Amino acid sequence: MTDQCNVCAAALLPALYDSGAGASLTSLCRIVDTPTRVRACPACAHIQTDEVVHAPTYYDKEYDILVESEDEDQIYEVIAGTPVFRTAHQVAVLQDKLSLSAGTKLLDYGCAKSSTYRALAQARPDIELNLFDVSDRYVPFWATFLTPDRWSTYVPRSEWTAYFDVITSFFAFEHIPDPVASLRTVASLLRPDGRFYCIVPNVFSNVADLVVVDHVNHFTHTSILRMFSDAGFASVDIDDTVHRGAFVVVAGKSISGADASTRDDPSVAALLAEARRLGDFWSTAAQKARDFERTLRDDDVLAVYGAGFYGAFLAAVLEKPERIRCFLDQNPHLQGRVVNGCPVIHPSSLPTDISVLMVGLNPANAKAIIDQLDALTALRKFFL
Repeated sequence: MTDQCNVCAAALLPALYDSGAGASLTSLCRIVDTPTRVRACPACAHIQTDEVVHAPTYYDKEYDILVESEDEDQIYEVIAGTPVFRTAHQVAVLQDKLSLSAGTKLLDYGCAKSSTYRALAQARPDIELNLFDVSDRYVPFWATFLTPDRWSTYVPRSEWTAYFDVITSFFAFEHIPDPVASLRTVASLLRPDGRFYCIVPNVFSNVADLVVVDHVNHFTHTSILRMFSDAGFASVDIDDTVHRGAFVVVAGKSISGADASTRDDPSVAALLAEARRLGDFWSTAAQKARDFERTLRDDDVLAVYGAGFYGAFLAAVLEKPERIRCFLDQNPHLQGRVVNGCPVIHPSSLPTDISVLMVGLNPANAKAIIDQLDALTALRKFFL
């Protein structure tokens, strides 16, 4: 644990959220017996969770996101009942944001399975793709579309210094305890006119991010600008609309160094107030779910909509989680699995004796999603 901001090293404020003793949830929806403690930085408005895992060991040996199959993916949105998966959306946004000419040299930094580059390899065989991660457990996935000379594990290849035109990172920097140091490494691997393309969660539009215990960083506009400036980037563009629940950042490598104009941003106070509001929301969310549970009849049968983080959170905080009959999810990669001892099924297969639905989705769009599903209309519902 550190009392300093991971971005600017200022002393952190007192906790805005503390789960207290008991279980927390990781980004893989696994319950760990440790508290979640979140604090904020008064200087750059970075929001930070106390580190509770030894990062090098955890990401090398334990973190195994989406490794059940080569095609496993997460749903980005559902349009007219048809899922749109995150990988396809990320490829589309990347190509829209960057003009990738033939021969462009790219590196996916902190790539894990790198389903995005696998899809990009099929769409753009005319560009050069490379991979880097701090674990070798994903090599079997990489080998399906690249040769070993195009990847590196644990340490970037020495010949990669000042080599790449574009470096990308898809949901990796929220896990890194020293993000500025990693960003400086990224800068060292870019050509003088190279660009870094990065996606990280936006805690203000994806509120669950605040209580993901292995997300040590929850970036804000001001902390992103400060981090990129200190790491030697300029022309930082932050888009918080093109990818729901996330920031998409595109930055150019700077020759002149840090831009002091990113410091002392007057919006820091407003961001800190919003962070406190989020802390208050999660401080009462568990109690809200338990209060609803106590209103149920003895013969009520529960289903949880959402087999991801929000659904796992509900299962973790209920006093009698054994009342849950099943989890509902439209992601075919999750259907057929078991979560907390319960099967994951498509909403159209809802058992007839289910009377209550607890909705484990992002509160920002949960009601709109549920309203599209006629099979759930008659159920009594709980929303976070």
